[in-house]
Amino acid sequence: MHTTNKLHWSVILLSLCTANVQADQGVSIADRPRPDYDAVGERFSTLIVKPALSADVTYNDNIYASYANTVGDAIYIARPGVKIDTDWNRHALGLVAGVTSATHASHSDEDYLETNLLFNGRLDVQRESFLTVNAGIQQMHEDRTSPDSSNSWKDPAEYNSSKLDMIYKHGLNRVSLTGGAGVTKIDYSSVDLINGGTEDLSDRDRTMYKFDGRIAYELRPSVQPFVTGAIDRRVYDQSDAGRDSNGYRLGVGTGIYMGEVTSGEVFAGYMQQEYDNWDSTSGMWYGAKILWNATQLTSVQLSAQSSIEESTLATSSGINRYTGGIRVDHELLRDVLLGVFYDYTHDKYQSIETADDLNTAGIRAKYMYNRYLDAEMSYKFQDKSSDDPTREYTANVFMISLTAKY
Repeated sequence: MHTTNKLHWSVILLSLCTANVQADQGVSIADRPRPDYDAVGERFSTLIVKPALSADVTYNDNIYASYANTVGDAIYIARPGVKIDTDWNRHALGLVAGVTSATHASHSDEDYLETNLLFNGRLDVQRESFLTVNAGIQQMHEDRTSPDSSNSWKDPAEYNSSKLDMIYKHGLNRVSLTGGAGVTKIDYSSVDLINGGTEDLSDRDRTMYKFDGRIAYELRPSVQPFVTGAIDRRVYDQSDAGRDSNGYRLGVGTGIYMGEVTSGEVFAGYMQQEYDNWDSTSGMWYGAKILWNATQLTSVQLSAQSSIEESTLATSSGINRYTGGIRVDHELLRDVLLGVFYDYTHDKYQSIETADDLNTAGIRAKYMYNRYLDAEMSYKFQDKSSDDPTREYTANVFMISLTAKY
């Protein structure tokens, strides 16, 4: 499923590089610690509690992501949340909880309420060996820009997601071994239809199991080649859905670390998903995320990734998805950050002659008044083209946000 959630698993939860590579050596301008502007939180013994509240005003000129008869609306979003971390010499525990409430000025059927409760922990076994556990539950909505959303729905689809991941990393001098296992459960609610009645979405309910592995070797401090792989099992609650599948991924790559200037990872290989009642889907598996701190005030980040995603179309087994993007951040002043970005997504639906291309570009400006208050303005443009003209749309989204934190 394709969603545009503000709080995504890959952002909150630790993940293995076989799934999403991360430039974890260097730090971009946008993510650089700023003691004068970063929230300190409240300390309770060894716990550090950081509450925050964001209020957004957004205008979207195509809230239904429609190819014709577009409708615009203003959206008021409140996002209270809290982050709790331990301050221990060894081991760690963390908790993230939040609510997102969106109210549309003129189209209340599009209102939604999202909640999340995410937990993470780390058990330090040895100096270079540790176990991480990540778990959480979320109540989310499927954005109208999702290719799985239908124009016949009166309101957006809602679903619950629960997840558990465990990752163990063991260091042996220059060699590191990493293994992970995880399970994700997704359950959809029925959705009301514009012409009356409801549509049962339980045929989308599924459980996904995954196992990851990686062997890396430090050839030089600046180069760490690795072999990585993954297997997964996707099981739908309704057997007549016919979409149960087994998949595997296998690739080779390298980590790159050239001081604080350039860092990241790249890998390439092969991926395949074999469906119980469909033809198998396969393709090149790759991923990259490179951070280049071009100057002390400017960062450039490049990313690319391929994957096999689930499809809800009755005539398609799955989606071969290929993404790429570039992001540039610049520190104009100590308290002012500017950024631009461009993302591209190509979705090739298997078993049918349909492909979608989504181009997204935007700019943002962030002003940090002090450690308690931030303000941000942004603009995003989306353009989707498709072999099926009814799936095409363009949208302009303007946003002003104010965040109070402690």
